[in-house]
Amino acid sequence: MEYGIEIHTSAGALVQVLENAFDISLEESVNAPKILTFSLPATDTKLHYVTKANEYWAREVVGDTVIAKTKLLIQEDVH
Repeated sequence: MEYGIEIHTSAGALVQVLENAFDISLEESVNAPKILTFSLPATDTKLHYVTKANEYWAREVVGDTVIAKTKLLIQEDVH
């Protein structure tokens, strides 16, 4: 399934859509929270919106259904 990543405030207001997100995956396990992972280019102008204060929503590209709402747990710079 293909997802798009949206950044929302904790109140649910849309902040940004991360059009350049790639390597998006959603892990689901029984009795465990969903884990959303994605990458962004270091040069992405929306990178500064990726903070622990916001929520990250995974939305189906086809069907437009929100599949997961998560918070930022780990942010890594990979070179």
